[in-house]
Amino acid sequence: MNKPAVSPEHGPGILIDRISFAFALVAGLMMLSVALFMSFEAFSRHFLDQPTSWVLAISTLIFIWFTFLSVPYGIKSDKHVACDVFVTLLPARSRQAIGIATDLASLIFIIALGIYGFNHFMEAVKYNSMSDGLFRYPMWLVALSIPIGMVLSVIQFIRKIQTRILWIKKHSEKSSEASSVSPVLMVGFFLLSAAVGIAVYFFSQPIGILIFALALLFWGVPIAFALGLVGLTGLLFFHGSISGLNTLPIVAEHTSTNFILMAIPLFTLGGLILSRSGLGEQIYDLSSKWLGWMPGGLGVGTCITGGILAAMIGSSTAVTAIITLVAMKPLLDRGYDKKLVIGTVTGSSLGLIIPPSIGFIVYGFLTDTSVGDLFMAGVIPGIMLVTMFSIYIVISCKFSGKYEAVSFTWTERLISLRKSFIIILGPAFVLGSIYTGVATPTEAGAILVIYSLFCALIFRKIDWKGFVQCLIDSSILSTMIIMIMVGALVMSNVITLLQIPANLTESILASGMPIWGVILMIVLLYLCLGMFLDGGSITVLTVPVIAPMLPVLGIDTIAFGVILMMLIETALLTPPVGLNLFTVKGIVDEPISFIIKSVIPFVIILTFGIILVFMFQDIALWLPSLMR
Repeated sequence: MNKPAVSPEHGPGILIDRISFAFALVAGLMMLSVALFMSFEAFSRHFLDQPTSWVLAISTLIFIWFTFLSVPYGIKSDKHVACDVFVTLLPARSRQAIGIATDLASLIFIIALGIYGFNHFMEAVKYNSMSDGLFRYPMWLVALSIPIGMVLSVIQFIRKIQTRILWIKKHSEKSSEASSVSPVLMVGFFLLSAAVGIAVYFFSQPIGILIFALALLFWGVPIAFALGLVGLTGLLFFHGSISGLNTLPIVAEHTSTNFILMAIPLFTLGGLILSRSGLGEQIYDLSSKWLGWMPGGLGVGTCITGGILAAMIGSSTAVTAIITLVAMKPLLDRGYDKKLVIGTVTGSSLGLIIPPSIGFIVYGFLTDTSVGDLFMAGVIPGIMLVTMFSIYIVISCKFSGKYEAVSFTWTERLISLRKSFIIILGPAFVLGSIYTGVATPTEAGAILVIYSLFCALIFRKIDWKGFVQCLIDSSILSTMIIMIMVGALVMSNVITLLQIPANLTESILASGMPIWGVILMIVLLYLCLGMFLDGGSITVLTVPVIAPMLPVLGIDTIAFGVILMMLIETALLTPPVGLNLFTVKGIVDEPISFIIKSVIPFVIILTFGIILVFMFQDIALWLPSLMR
């Protein structure tokens, strides 16, 4: 992302930043209250047979305010994901100039959403519309969150633009930079590529959407706002007037009040608290003491630790960071090959596959698929991959001899088990609540938050400052994902109006291409996208188009969800954007080329796993069918 090099540190700017920070903190506290409410609801409904009439209504109202209160601080912190691989290669002045252009592009969508959000609010006031359900409140309370959030977001973007302009003025243009890449020329190329996409709209709206989207993404417009701007432009062309933009706040409201998506901030908050509570050290201590005796035992323990953490945190990158910090030094101290160690800590985290997974939540929302079924579908493939990783580590260590077996007494093992018992219960406690019918997946996210607070109190590894940071981080990270969903669904609305998925399916059938050829193209598409985009962006970009084709291809929607998460896990390990690679690079002092070479065996194993699930879909489908 194109972070400004300087920032005004005086005057109204500081006040705006403090307001944005306060909004994000309040949003985090609001989501913590939702966790308490939902946990109470699950307990009251299941054990007391007394469901509440107010928890869902209040939680939905809080969720939309949570989303739009957090957006401004995410902009200020530059946390909205952008595909800026090319832009980062440009000289500093050109990066700042392109940053001004991309910020202005983002502003178009933000301003439009704010204006039509305000109109939506005024309509709710005018007609005095009320929410549904037993516990009712005026709908203007929901609609008001959008214009308030967007006003402060506009101010933050203006501040960023001002900062960039000041930076350009402060740094005189160097002759070497002037002769190589002109900032004005780069901005001109950005405007030209965007103009070409818009021009193509007049001849072919589907192709125009594709070109315009690629242009905005290539030049580093934050993905959420790029997709929203593409959808906004498509609505203008489809309806032929600005009246079509009235759907913007409706889509935003629908997304930000969806009960399924409410699980994202809950699982994110719970995962962040757990990651700061020292559970990684406890789990690794347990795994190493029980498995250290075998060839490559500490490496196997690292894989299993990653699997257990994935079943609690749900973020592949977060698991990678914890595993690297916890396991890297012990493995090297015991004589393990450095290449194998770095490959293990980088490639063995499966946070998107082993439930609970935020990726499954997003996919379930987009395809109207049971999140509980998707969670169950990820269990066996996840165990299968952990097993294959472990077998590879054992064989590698056996042949190389580069490992040191570690023996512990049964007393030491039992002590480690006692210390980690509460952690081991975590996945069973959270996921078991779903599969026994005690809680929905969203309520399970609330239970995870309560459980994580309990673990934090027991292990005492997190202080008040760390807890506040968890609230802030969960707000901006969750809102980043939800805003990508908002932008993607605005664009998806246009894609549906133009009947692109149906036409694409018809074209593939008419082409006579074999099914395996289409599947191969889909796999290659995801692997290519994974080189430039993060997993969430890939999901929301492609699923609305590809999901309608799955029945024709003979692929079950649930099985494809698992395959998609496996493909994204593979993409996290492939350059140039592979987030897990750069997560490890930020912790260890090794060249990125060495990290890439180290992770190749794990990429091969993941690819083999993808082929297995494609060929034998029951690997993913057996457990969900059994649970039903």
